[in-house]
Amino acid sequence: MSRQRLVFAGLLAAACGWGQHAELSLGQDKKSDPKGPLPVASAGDQVIVKAQASRILDPHKYRVSLAVEPLQTITLSAPFDGVVKQAQGKSNSKIQPQGEIVRLDTTVPKLNVARAEGALKVATFDQKQAGDKDENLKAVLQAKVDIAKAEVDLAKHYLDSCSVRSPFAGELQRLLVGEGQFVRAGDPVAIVVDVSKVKVEVPVERSVAEQGKSFSVKIEANEVEGKIDAVLPLHTRFDALRELFESVASAVIVIDNGDGRLRPGQTVYVPLVPRQPVTEVPTSAIGNLSDGQRKVQVIRQSIVRDVPVTLMGSVGSTRLFVSGPFAEGDEVIYEASHQLGDAFQLKHAAAAAGTTAGATTPGGEPAKPKPAVGF
Repeated sequence: MSRQRLVFAGLLAAACGWGQHAELSLGQDKKSDPKGPLPVASAGDQVIVKAQASRILDPHKYRVSLAVEPLQTITLSAPFDGVVKQAQGKSNSKIQPQGEIVRLDTTVPKLNVARAEGALKVATFDQKQAGDKDENLKAVLQAKVDIAKAEVDLAKHYLDSCSVRSPFAGELQRLLVGEGQFVRAGDPVAIVVDVSKVKVEVPVERSVAEQGKSFSVKIEANEVEGKIDAVLPLHTRFDALRELFESVASAVIVIDNGDGRLRPGQTVYVPLVPRQPVTEVPTSAIGNLSDGQRKVQVIRQSIVRDVPVTLMGSVGSTRLFVSGPFAEGDEVIYEASHQLGDAFQLKHAAAAAGTTAGATTPGGEPAKPKPAVGF
C-alpha cells in the first residue's frame, strides 16, 4: 500500500458537536522517543500526519461457525430388520450405562431361540443313543451337538439385540424412531452423548499451542477455561486463515462440564476468526486505549477516530493484520507530529500549487509539504 504525507491544521472538534477524549501514544516507537511524549493537538495547531489508505478485507471470507460439541457422540442403529415395539426416553433425559432406549419386536427372535434349543435336544439325544461303539460316528454326533449349541447362542444373541442400549452413561440427545415404525438393519434409531465434558476444535497459533496447556475460549457471552487435548494440522475449513497468520494449527479444547452449565451447540468465538473487517497496517500505527485494548487511529471524513482492534498475524517485522470496525475510505495514521484525540477534526492546510496531499516526486520520494496556515 502506498503511504501518504498529509499536512493538516487542527480545529476544535467541540465546535461541530464532537467531544475530545484523553490522548494516548500512537505506537511503541513514540513511547521510546528520547524527546518525551508528543504534544497534544489543540485548536489552531499545525500538525503533520502520515497516513495510508486502508484495504478492507471482508471478515466473511474467514468466518467459520464454531460450536460446543459433546465429548462423545454415538448414533445407535437397528441391528436387523424389524418393527419398533418400544421407544422410551425424551430428548435431554439422562441415561445409565446399558440403559435400554429402543426395543424391537421379539416374536421372531424368541421363536428362533425355541427352535435352536429343540435342535440341541435332538442332537444331544442322538449322541446318547449312539454310545461309544464307533469313534467316527461319535465325532460326527459331537460336532452336531456343538453346532446346535452355537445355534442356540446365536439365537439368544439376536433376541438380546432387540434391545438397543446406550454404551455409556450420558444423555439422550435425539430419539429418531417411534413405536410401530419398521426399520432396516443399520437405520439410526437414537443419538446419545456424553456431556460430562465438552470439546471444540479451534484455530490457534502454533507457537502457543501445547498439549495439556490451559486455553481460554469465549462461549457465547462467557470466557471459559479448558485444556488443549490435541494439536492437529489445520482443518481444511480454516484454510482461509493462512492468509492472516504465519503458522496456524487446529487445537481440540476439552472443557469440564460436570455441572452441566454448557450445552452442545452453543456458539464459540476465538480471536483468530475475525468478526469485523480486516486490514494490514504498519506496526507503528498500533496504540493503546485507556482500558488496555489495542487501537489504530484513522482519518474518517477529516475526523480522527480511535478504532479498537484485535491483533492478527504479522507480515514481516514492520506490518501486521488487525481486525476492527473499519470503514471504506479510512486512512490509517502511522506517524503524527502531535497526539490526536478521538473525534479531533482536521482540515487540509493550503497545499502547494499543482500538488495534493500524498503526492510523490518522479523518483518516488514524498513531496515536501509547504508550510501550513493555522486556523
